[in-house]
Order: sequence, then C-alpha cells, then structure tokens
Amino acid sequence: MRRLALALAVAFVLAIGFSFGSTGFASGGDFSMDFTAAAPFSYNHDTGGGNYNDRTVGKFDDIVESLEGGDFACNDVVSFLTQIKVDGGAVGNQNIRLNFEFTAHSTGQQGVALVDNDVVGKGVSAVVNTNPPDSGSSVPNDSVATVSAESYTGVTFVKPTLFKRSVDVTNLAAGETVVVRTDVAILCAGSKPTGNMQARLASAQVIAPTPDPIPSGDQTVPFKHVGDIKCDPKTDPNCKP
Repeated sequence: MRRLALALAVAFVLAIGFSFGSTGFASGGDFSMDFTAAAPFSYNHDTGGGNYNDRTVGKFDDIVESLEGGDFACNDVVSFLTQIKVDGGAVGNQNIRLNFEFTAHSTGQQGVALVDNDVVGKGVSAVVNTNPPDSGSSVPNDSVATVSAESYTGVTFVKPTLFKRSVDVTNLAAGETVVVRTDVAILCAGSKPTGNMQARLASAQVIAPTPDPIPSGDQTVPFKHVGDIKCDPKTDPNCKP
C-alpha cells in the first residue's frame, strides 16, 4: 500500500513538472536589462542607429551612459539601446514589455524636449537591432519589437511633461540576448534652454504567456548641458551655427 501511495505521489509530481514545462510559465526573474544610449558619433543623427556590440563605452565606440548637448543639434534623432538577456534556464518563449520615459522638458529654462521621433519623420520607434548585425544580439533570432503605446503626460516644453513609450518584444527564449533600439527626437523652441533632460527605462514586465514583473531596476541615461545643443539652420532662420 505504501509503495502504491509513493508511486502515485511521484507520478503526480512528474505530471505537475511536465505541465509547467510544456506550458512555459513566465518568470520576470528570467530577464536582465541594460539600458544605454548609442554612442553619438557612431550613427547618422538624421536616421538614428548604433550598435551595442561588446558595450565599449565612448562617444565614437558602442554606447555611452550619459549624453552631452554639444554632440547634438535641434531635430536630431537620438538612439537608445536596451540589451535583454534571457536566463539559460527559462522555459518556453516569452513576450515582454519595456516602458520608457523621456523628459519633454529641461530641468532649467525651457526650450528643448525629447519627443516622439515621428515629429521629425526620422529614425525608428522600435526595432530589434540585427541589421546591420549587432554582436550584442544573438544571431539569428526571431524576436520582433513593436510599439504598443505612446503618450504625453502634459504639454511639450512644460515641466514635468514626459513622453512615454511602451515597446513589446516577442519570442524571447532561453539563453538568447536581444538588443532593442528605440529613437526619439530633439525638439527646440528657439529659446535658450538650460539644465538637463533624461531618458529612462522606467519598468518592464512579462506579458505572455503569464504576466510577471521584471526586476529591471530604474535605469536612466542623463542628457546633460542642453544649452549646448546646436540650432538647426534648416528649420531656424536665425540659426548661425
């Protein structure tokens, strides 16, 4: 009788284990994130770009952890890169959501903002960085990044307005590494702004197959010295670069 009870207990445990393995229950702990800015002199500011590669830090290299106004001009595209690592023990394919926030204002005198790149009609809102090949991503992979939501919390150039963008990334499997690029634009009001701006990966979560928070931390990229952002002679008749 005891042997029968033990056999039934073992069968139940195996069945439960098989059920979890076959349905691919999600776990936010399967993911780690690194939110950075693409090195400003590694891509064309009219189109956006950059590669995470091996994460060499430097303005002419792969990434930077903060940005400087003097490296950009009004209406430039600014590219941000998020490397997503999936734990080797993760079960099944999972979809996640990245929630970004960009300050549509400066911390001092107003006159500059980070906004939706659709305003200037340049760059990409969300893409998995595989073309050109990014050595920071697994190749090949079948993950796709798409924007699921965008909004402003107030009026551009009015503190504390934020531009918010959520990006969904699909088909993330055990052991994969995926780099997601998202672009914004620098919008200027023709005045003399002061202070800083900021880009932020505010939160992340698994959205399928089962919702679960990802403990990604609050990761920010400061954009310093906005008064040094150059004017754009194509849109500002008073600009003397």
